[in-house]
Amino acid sequence: RSVRDQAEAYESTYVKKHHSQDKNMWVDKELSTEVSRKELANLITYKQDTWKVMHGGLSALLFGGYSLPLYAIWLGNDTWVPSTFNTSAAELKEWRKAQDLYRYKYASAYLAETRWFYDHHAAPRTPKHERAWEELWEKNDVRRDPKITRDAAELYDAFFQFHEMRRVSGRLLGRAMGIPTFPLWSKICIGTRIKDYWDLTWNEDYMVISQKSLESLSDEELYDYANRRFLAPYDKELTREQLLERVNDYFTFLGAEFVENGKAPNILITSAYCLGYYNDPAYLVEDIAELEKDDFEHLASWPKDAFLRRLEFENGPLRDQVEAHTVKLLDERKAAVEAAKPKEEVKA
Repeated sequence: RSVRDQAEAYESTYVKKHHSQDKNMWVDKELSTEVSRKELANLITYKQDTWKVMHGGLSALLFGGYSLPLYAIWLGNDTWVPSTFNTSAAELKEWRKAQDLYRYKYASAYLAETRWFYDHHAAPRTPKHERAWEELWEKNDVRRDPKITRDAAELYDAFFQFHEMRRVSGRLLGRAMGIPTFPLWSKICIGTRIKDYWDLTWNEDYMVISQKSLESLSDEELYDYANRRFLAPYDKELTREQLLERVNDYFTFLGAEFVENGKAPNILITSAYCLGYYNDPAYLVEDIAELEKDDFEHLASWPKDAFLRRLEFENGPLRDQVEAHTVKLLDERKAAVEAAKPKEEVKA
């Protein structure tokens, strides 16, 4: 393609520039002759890890070497630490849990904002598109018919394409995808990462569909494949049959034109369809008895004066040691006094 064809959507101001899905994204049908599906999957993971590492490293531009403590704090959080830092199965499980929690947190926000923005502008809809639009927003584990929902992508593409995405939509979508978004200089910054992620993902999808290799994936590879498309949260512990159903529904959603011409549906609605599996407002459900506990128990010692804290310390687990040390100090003081008495008498 020429440079002009690959240029982003033109706007007079930088903050309004953005990528065009038609011009800047495409599926390379011959890519399988250069790389394998596994290599492409590793590249997607590598990009995600790089974004997390480099984003935290940006503080070095402002603070230099003084940013090292901030960087350590950044990488000390499972939300932003790269996947390669997990050396055991237990650590990987905790890391995946943190990733899913972050998706749960922002997926609902992105979906609500996307739906509100379209409904607010009251774009015209036919009965077919009306049904597709309502089908798209079903909650969490409710299966959405991919053939019906696909019409919603065509509807949205007619009014709000990728390059018309608002800044707030890009920020919410980026966070739902686990991409760092702060600070966000302009929407083209987050749009580039969203574009790169889905571009690689759709190329991998084309390989799997064209080579019919989905069934050959192991259980672990299949779960990873579905999770990178936001189709299968790890906390659901889905069976292989459930994973295959969701992935095949996703392939149906991509449509026949994707296989024939490599043209994917509207990226914003594709993201909404996939993140619908994270549209669960009850993701933070815990034991209700937790609400009865004192949230500030760890602050109970703050209002006590030094005398009370010393009494608690001296009568606590170290009481015997404190008592023995106190007796030793008293004996030493008494011995010193006794040793000083003869000298005073001699002088007299």
